[in-house]
Amino acid sequence: MRSILSNPVFLLLLIIVLGELLGRLKISGFSFGSAAIIFVALFFGHFGVTIPAPFQDLGLALFIYSIGLQAGPGIRNSFSREGLHLSLGALMLVFVGLITVVLCALVFDYSADMSAGVFAGALTSTPGLAVASELGEENIVGAAYGVTYTFGVLGVILFIRLSPFIFRVDLLAEEKLLQNEIEALFPKVIYAHVRIDNPNVIGKKIREIGLSEMAAVSITRRLPAKSRHVEMVDAGTVLGKSDILRIVGTATEIKKAEVLFGKRVRRELKFEGDMLNHKIVVSRNVFVGQTISSLNLHHTFNVQVARMTRNDIDLPISAHRRLKMGDILHVVGHRQSVESLTKHLGNDFKSVYTANVLAVFIGIALGYLIGLIPFSLPGTGEFRLGTVGGVLLSGLILGNLYHTRTFVWQIPTPANTMLRQIGLSLFMAVVGTSAGATIVHTMQEYGLALFLVGILTTMIPLLIGYALCRYVLKIRFFHVLGVLTGGMTSTPGLASVNSLTDTSFASSAYATVYPVALVAMILCTKIIMFLL
Repeated sequence: MRSILSNPVFLLLLIIVLGELLGRLKISGFSFGSAAIIFVALFFGHFGVTIPAPFQDLGLALFIYSIGLQAGPGIRNSFSREGLHLSLGALMLVFVGLITVVLCALVFDYSADMSAGVFAGALTSTPGLAVASELGEENIVGAAYGVTYTFGVLGVILFIRLSPFIFRVDLLAEEKLLQNEIEALFPKVIYAHVRIDNPNVIGKKIREIGLSEMAAVSITRRLPAKSRHVEMVDAGTVLGKSDILRIVGTATEIKKAEVLFGKRVRRELKFEGDMLNHKIVVSRNVFVGQTISSLNLHHTFNVQVARMTRNDIDLPISAHRRLKMGDILHVVGHRQSVESLTKHLGNDFKSVYTANVLAVFIGIALGYLIGLIPFSLPGTGEFRLGTVGGVLLSGLILGNLYHTRTFVWQIPTPANTMLRQIGLSLFMAVVGTSAGATIVHTMQEYGLALFLVGILTTMIPLLIGYALCRYVLKIRFFHVLGVLTGGMTSTPGLASVNSLTDTSFASSAYATVYPVALVAMILCTKIIMFLL
């Protein structure tokens, strides 16, 4: 029995299991979720249990890399639409933390070393700790960091978990608001039927009327005026008077097409014989990254692509739209042609939901290397992104690339979720036992006052940052939580947000502001050392 209780792997698993069980307990609708692991780890750590640090590094790398992969495809859009607002919110949080520390230092007569340690610990900034230790007395900085870091971690978790209750936020309503905003950016794809009555298009081939310049739609079926048989159309189809066309696109684009062809009619165009419409999943790597036009599906397979579904969002067909693994193409054609295209594209759901383990570990290793590259900014000296910054950057880059000739870097959502959860559990278990081993001793040595200063330095930026982001910058709730955790570079905090929602809204915000917050923490730590 003693041998098993001294086995670090068994103790690690025991802490995670107990933490997960504790996190599932609900009191008046509130639960800690996966964040409860850190509380169990603090308890074990206080009684001398230690977990080797490499488990923490591995867990951190898995967690952050999965976040980077998830946020990578949308990172450019985040910057173009609202990334500046998010980054401004993170900068304000860090600046409020700076002001809080300086005021507390003046009231309690703390030295620059002590104040810098408080700032780094209360805002859970490892780069800040590194800068403060380099410029000041390492023992003093480390002691202040140790006292304030524990609540810096726990305070963020508690704030995140309690915020829906404190600010009376309906989580489901917030998710729906953000989802509606996404749907506004990607309008629903529908179809309609129009009767041709414009003499300018009658007698012309589809390729001759300049449809792509008028409206972003595709024509998939035609019922000739003097026929009862529905036909599939192509670029060479000649349009006749009173022909009825099925047009696929967004509501706005279909209205544009009505101007070109004629009024909408209530008809249902159904194929007869071996003509059918079918859904095909893109599951072969060779087609990932190719455009719709380059595949030339109509001439090669005699099928018409009506629309595409990606991540449960219907997208209109565009000649320049590139395919991704798991895209679903809605095609129309003869049975034999559709079956041939199905074999060509793969249509293998198993392949879509299988993660490329080699690509994952290559991406993480690349992140470690990026983290070692030295950077320098005017007035800051040399600094490195470290494990977190490097792995996050690697995930963002590869997630945005999606694939190269050899690998599909992106992994399926279920695999990403499991990777993130495993990494998070390892990270929090080790961090908790490490903090639990010293928390009582440091409290006794440096007193309650320093601990209270740490609480203020953690909570005031969170409260003011929340108010500024939510009510001044008008940022949505889940994005605010991502900004707060990213601004404090708090991995456990982000984990706590992820336990509130299955969406990726907070993770995207976290990934957007993290690099800005990283540099801001370094600069503010140097400002504290200079001012005090």
